[in-house]
Amino acid sequence: MTNQVKNRLILIVAGMGMLLSTLDTGIINVALPFLQHEFHTSTSTTALSVVGYTTSLAVLILPLGYLSDRIGKLKVSFIGLLIFGLGSILCGIATNILSLIVFRIIQGIGAAALQSTSAALITTLMDSDQISSALGILGIMIGLGPILGPSIGGFFLAMNVWRLIFWINVPFAILGAICNQLLINQVNENSENRRFDFLGSIINAFMIIFLLTGFSLLSQKTNFRSALIFIIGGVLCGFLFYIFESKSTHPLINFREFSKSPKIWLFLAQTIIFGFTSAVIFLIPPFLFEKILHIGVGTTGLLVLGAPAGLVIFSRISGNRNDGTKNQKFSLLGLLIISIAFTSLLLVRTNWPAIIITGCLFLFGIGGGYFQPANIAAIMQSGSLNNQGAIGSLQRMTQNIAIASGTAIGSTLINLTTPNLALGIQVNWLLALLVVAIVLIADVVINSRDKPL
Repeated sequence: MTNQVKNRLILIVAGMGMLLSTLDTGIINVALPFLQHEFHTSTSTTALSVVGYTTSLAVLILPLGYLSDRIGKLKVSFIGLLIFGLGSILCGIATNILSLIVFRIIQGIGAAALQSTSAALITTLMDSDQISSALGILGIMIGLGPILGPSIGGFFLAMNVWRLIFWINVPFAILGAICNQLLINQVNENSENRRFDFLGSIINAFMIIFLLTGFSLLSQKTNFRSALIFIIGGVLCGFLFYIFESKSTHPLINFREFSKSPKIWLFLAQTIIFGFTSAVIFLIPPFLFEKILHIGVGTTGLLVLGAPAGLVIFSRISGNRNDGTKNQKFSLLGLLIISIAFTSLLLVRTNWPAIIITGCLFLFGIGGGYFQPANIAAIMQSGSLNNQGAIGSLQRMTQNIAIASGTAIGSTLINLTTPNLALGIQVNWLLALLVVAIVLIADVVINSRDKPL
């Protein structure tokens, strides 16, 4: 197998895994009202099909990333493709809501294996001169999920073939598995025989479950106190996880290694901010277009594509322009562009053409396209080659939690400012701008300290 063929196969496996796992995070959302009617159940019960997927994904992504460093990333990715494909088949043949929820949890397990290995496959197995470009393509796959998920789901619902929402994954999972198996037969991976960190995995699971539960309850006024209790519990579990992992001889995340590259904390903070602001940028515009500007659902669906379209286009551009030495520069540039996008959204008036708002969303996408591949690369470079699976899964887990928090806080602000929806939207834009500004200031301060006098 030539290096060129190897690189392409790795890119197919990593990209396919990321696309499938992000696609199915949102593809079912448009189908929830239909499934509620199909299975004669309540809205809250139907929503568990989403919660089950996201929870199993978030809980297992870190342990599976750690496991991939022990037994091989290709093996974990291959198993993930099989589980995800099987879960997709089972979801498509579900006959009641309980079975669908269980099968979605199985899908989430497979998705966790895929997301935990995607970046690590690229950084450990591809030729070094191809890594930056490949991470740019990985950014495209992350951006395509929000675009294709609702669109594909809506199309199949319109055709009255809702089961294809899940079955469409199967041929792509098979293709990925075939490419993966070819690589397993040809590529030797470096692995490390370490004891599995069961206690750390349990603490991590409680942290994730508490946080996700708290965020899901946050937007409901009657459950606000319970939401805060769960979120505080999740934060406390996070501190316990850090203390335990810092002392463990075989930790899921080697926090002691972070002392060798302390900037990883800044990179992770940037990941959190980008996840938070991405959630806001996908949550708020439909309210603005439909409720304030009174634009139809179909047209709104096109107008909100500005952000993901910009992300897809400029992830590729930035990946090609980055030779691996511009990660911090591109991350900072991306965040600056994002801050300009939110400033522009704050200045938009309701009597302006809707296309101007789409332009602001596209500007956010440009920033995200520069930021995300460079940020992933910077985080991966901060860890040793023996821990790339764990580091990559930490990045994805952190961003997934940030997206959940952004969605919850954004919804809460909308609810708290009702019936003044315009105020709620402005507050969301302002909050997003402030958090980006904070991390930009932190970046400048830290980098100025590192410069020699």
